[in-house]
Amino acid sequence: MNGGRGPGFGFLLGALLTGQTIGTVATMLLPAMAPKVAETYGISASLIGYQISLLAAAMVLALVFGSHLSTRWGPCRVTQVGLLLLTAGCVVAILPHVALLFASALALGLGYGLLTPSASHLLMRYAPAGRRNLVFSLKQTGVPLGGIGAAVIGPQVAVAFGWQWALAGNALAMLLIVMQLEKGRAQWDDDRDPHAPLAVAPFAGVARVWNDPALRLLSIAGGCFVIVQVCLSTFTVVLFAEEMQTGLIAAGIVLTASQVGGVAGRVFWGWLADLTRNCFAVLAVLAAVMLASSVLVLGVTPALPIAVSCALFFVLGSTASGWNGAYLAEVAQLSPRAAIASATGGSLVFVNVGKTVGPIAFTHAYLAGGSYTLAFALLAVPAAVGLACVLVARRQDRAAHPEVR
Repeated sequence: MNGGRGPGFGFLLGALLTGQTIGTVATMLLPAMAPKVAETYGISASLIGYQISLLAAAMVLALVFGSHLSTRWGPCRVTQVGLLLLTAGCVVAILPHVALLFASALALGLGYGLLTPSASHLLMRYAPAGRRNLVFSLKQTGVPLGGIGAAVIGPQVAVAFGWQWALAGNALAMLLIVMQLEKGRAQWDDDRDPHAPLAVAPFAGVARVWNDPALRLLSIAGGCFVIVQVCLSTFTVVLFAEEMQTGLIAAGIVLTASQVGGVAGRVFWGWLADLTRNCFAVLAVLAAVMLASSVLVLGVTPALPIAVSCALFFVLGSTASGWNGAYLAEVAQLSPRAAIASATGGSLVFVNVGKTVGPIAFTHAYLAGGSYTLAFALLAVPAAVGLACVLVARRQDRAAHPEVR
């Protein structure tokens, strides 16, 4: 599986997982420390939704214009560039002006948007076919693992030393990962074409997805699921620190529980998809659990024991942050091998449209209703739409491939 001398598949998976984890920490530290950051600049903590939406919009740009870069530069080099952009975003966020706090979202989003298509290119090339859903899910555990890192480290460092130090430490960690990736770059990028054009049709990946009914519906479902995921990551600390009056560190514990659920969920749902060989059915069950647990947030009150809240948010996190690995593996499975990075990028454009509008919609739902618990319960709506899309996509795929499905 090595394809030549150099680091083996275990090193590759570990490097991609570590890069995904630390890159995710970079995007989630500000939401995890939102009350302290808001206190520094004298703004409402709910405005963090706009920063996350800007980040997601920049991710869309990276996915539309950068998904083909793996062909020219090689997927490992693209991963390194993504991590360097994330590093720059952390540094800009530290600079002492509130406008730069929001401007940092552009570098963070551009960098983060480069990580997944390039990783999918590498994993489809090297992962054992019979364990592909599990491998993709293991790599994608970097997202909730990064959420755990942000939830644990961010509030603690913000209270003890100041929120800027958490961003500085994470920037240094990403530079170290860039250097580690260089060990395997010659091997992992040996299929690159240095003469491939940089200027290509930017929406080719989106068009490829749109013209395939199953891929189109699966991608729309991903755009719905990510609304729940990003709002869970962005507003859990604000819900508990401000509305439930638990304090920043206790609120971070609930966020940690949701992200631990995401780690467990990604492994479990990926394993189940491999076991059943029916990823669409697994995603449908996941969506139904996501819908129900979103509604149950209405029952969260200041009198509810924190352990019960942690249990509920663990379940919600296991679905809201648990769908990605199986979803990405199915996108790769439905795509021609030569177009996996392009199709993955095109599919993630749909996902990141949801990530862009979700936090802003949540912020306005809170401002209109005056309740974070109500806004969380309304996340059942995109979960239900996603469930419907998965069920229809399953029928479309069975009709197109009756001999396989």
